[in-house]
Amino acid sequence: MTTKRATKKRKASTRKRATKGTRVSTKRKRKPEKQPVEYPSGPIESSAEERELLLAWFRLLARCRGAWLQHLWINDRSIDGRATVTHAELAGILADQDSLEAETEWAQSQEPIRHWLAEANELKRQLDEVENSRFARLARVLALSPEELDLLKLAAAVALDSSLSRVCAYLQDHSGRMYLTEDLAARLLRLNGQANWSPEMNVFRWELIQRRETGVGEPLALLCDPHIKEWLEGSSSLDELLIGMATIAEPDGPTLPEWPVEEVLTWIRQSLANEARVRMRVVVVAPRGGGKRNFAGAISAELGTPFLMIQVNSLDESNWRRIFLHAQRQAFLDANVLGWKGEAPVRQLWPPNQSMFPLQFVLCEPGCEPAQANGLIDKVVRLPIPDSSTRELLWRESSPVAAKWPAEKVRKLAEQHTVWPGDIKRAIQLGAQTPEEAATRVRESARSRFGNLAQILECPFNWDDLVLSDAVKRLLKAIAFEAEERVSFWQQEEARRLFPQGRGLVALFSGPSGTGKTMASQVIAAHLTKDLCRVNVAQLVSKWVGETAKNTEQVIRVAADNDAVLFFDEADALFARRSSEIRDAQDRFANTDTAFLLQAIESYPGIAILATNLKSNIDSAFLRRIRYHVELVPPDSALQRELWTRLITGLVNEDSANSLAAVIELLSNAAEVTGAQIKFAMLAALFTARAERKPLSARHLLIGLDRELAKEGRAIGPRERDKILKLEEAAA
Repeated sequence: MTTKRATKKRKASTRKRATKGTRVSTKRKRKPEKQPVEYPSGPIESSAEERELLLAWFRLLARCRGAWLQHLWINDRSIDGRATVTHAELAGILADQDSLEAETEWAQSQEPIRHWLAEANELKRQLDEVENSRFARLARVLALSPEELDLLKLAAAVALDSSLSRVCAYLQDHSGRMYLTEDLAARLLRLNGQANWSPEMNVFRWELIQRRETGVGEPLALLCDPHIKEWLEGSSSLDELLIGMATIAEPDGPTLPEWPVEEVLTWIRQSLANEARVRMRVVVVAPRGGGKRNFAGAISAELGTPFLMIQVNSLDESNWRRIFLHAQRQAFLDANVLGWKGEAPVRQLWPPNQSMFPLQFVLCEPGCEPAQANGLIDKVVRLPIPDSSTRELLWRESSPVAAKWPAEKVRKLAEQHTVWPGDIKRAIQLGAQTPEEAATRVRESARSRFGNLAQILECPFNWDDLVLSDAVKRLLKAIAFEAEERVSFWQQEEARRLFPQGRGLVALFSGPSGTGKTMASQVIAAHLTKDLCRVNVAQLVSKWVGETAKNTEQVIRVAADNDAVLFFDEADALFARRSSEIRDAQDRFANTDTAFLLQAIESYPGIAILATNLKSNIDSAFLRRIRYHVELVPPDSALQRELWTRLITGLVNEDSANSLAAVIELLSNAAEVTGAQIKFAMLAALFTARAERKPLSARHLLIGLDRELAKEGRAIGPRERDKILKLEEAAA
């Protein structure tokens, strides 16, 4: 192509773009830039003109080099090149006939060569001035020097036109070298000797050009990266190394009013305005389903840039560094805001000397935040859980079915279940057709988040199952009522102002084992339609310094995030009195753990129930933080009678309970027992009767109660025993 033809074609291409507009890639749609994240630049588009200028420039350089080699070969009488090492070749090498000086002097004496070189320089000038040049974009965002850019252009030309690989072989007089080498590049660019292209140069560090070994004693092949080749051709494809990890993440949910979108946008824009080379990392913290991706996507949409989400799990350091580099390169090429998710971005160190895209997000769960990285300014955003009004709106908009649910039931669902947006979406996906089913689904989805630090207790009981005094029942119902009303109460601004701390509902259930502390907790949780999460004290307490506090923080945080009722059984093991005399390091660390627990419970925003057999062992400072204290005592004879009667009626039948009424009266006055002991005595009596293939009788009940009392070294008095057995004989 002549210089005049190239100029004419370039003008025609410019007119064509002006009339038809910018061509949009069919592989990926892009949003218009509202505020570019990288330095201001025009839109990048595929340019056939740029490609043609590049190939024409390479061919002219190759033509000049080829003419000089042909001149040498003719003088050596080897017009087809040097198939063997001849005497003339040896003399030429020793005399350095193929030197740049000799070639330059010869070229100046040849009119056609001077014309080709002048045309090549003009093509290079036009190539550098192409509007919206992709090479210029690479040089700007990846900091390529002019020498590096020229080398990249040569490698790209060979990649764009496969026929040029044969030209490379010819110019190197070697049929196996169908690729660019540093020596060949230096001669094509007319550099003095071998160019100093260090592996540390950006063109190699960014892997724009791959240096590949081809054999022992052979020079390294310089190959244009396949993804860079596609990008230069106008494709917006994904880097092969990122396939399976990266996707353009489109928001799949609304932007919640509680999210600090404007605050983060202001910080980003101010940072970009104040410092040109600032690198920012927004660490978004929320549990699974908390809307982290949608929040980051909302920020990216406001900036007018696509959001490239990359999930990377377990990787070794070398693979992590390479994926990190290619992700940054992809972001620079396509102006995508990066979002990281998975284990590697939070556990692996971010490469300290790697250039990074100006804005990146790290999406992580609480307690898994990444370490600070050199050269990055971090902003940690902890997404708040949506309030009840937002949750109500999310439920209504979650599906056409939910939109038809009764308003009062939806409001109650939103108030009683403090859930995240993802929990609502998952409940609908699991087929919830009613508010009641939705409540069950959100509870099920949250259970896996506790790990082995806690377990979910079944709550099959209701208020009628509790056989307690009226005073205790009223106190338990007061706890349940406050638990229901507390959501709307704490939404009042004045209430929050007057109570900046202590908004949680903490109750202490104390009393001997078997008096119904766990069952009362189950009834309250069932009434609230919430999960009862029993803390695994054995897993919570650790011999390692700091681990107990860390485990406690995790289980309290997960319980708060998932709106579960937190249940500490045997609470005195955790909230024991602090030692006033510090004798060793163990005492000091135990006091530290207790102090941390006191602060954690005081700031806990949810419902917590503590059960203990030894109230006197609990630290007095903790008792002051309790909203309710319920003392459960063993049932008196009237309550024992009611419990025996209910169990026999439910497990056998009402007729049997009526026929054994006199026996029940004697048993209820025979000994002081707890409700749990009566239940297990009843269980033993039933299996004894089944073993004998006989109906339940007074003797069976006596055997069951004897077994329970024997565990404590007690027994029914002989007078009561004789009366019960006589009733057995009378019934027979």
